Amino acid sequence: MNVIIVDDEPKNIKVLQKLIESYCPGLHIIAQASDIKEAENAIRNQKPDLLLLDIEMPRGNAFDLLDK
Repeated sequence: MNVIIVDDEPKNIKVLQKLIESYCPGLHIIAQASDIKEAENAIRNQKPDLLLLDIEMPRGNAFDLLDK
């Protein structure tokens, strides 16, 4: 499964990456985004199977992104 991680905290992205690499060999991180606009572009371009979303981010929140 292809995954996009969306979080405005770089430390959180790194932790998720390490956990996925260690415990979820079937998941492949194809992109990362630090705000809603970056996430929207990554989703449209990469078409992931799974999104890992932070709730509160710059320029909106995860629910705004899901609505789009």
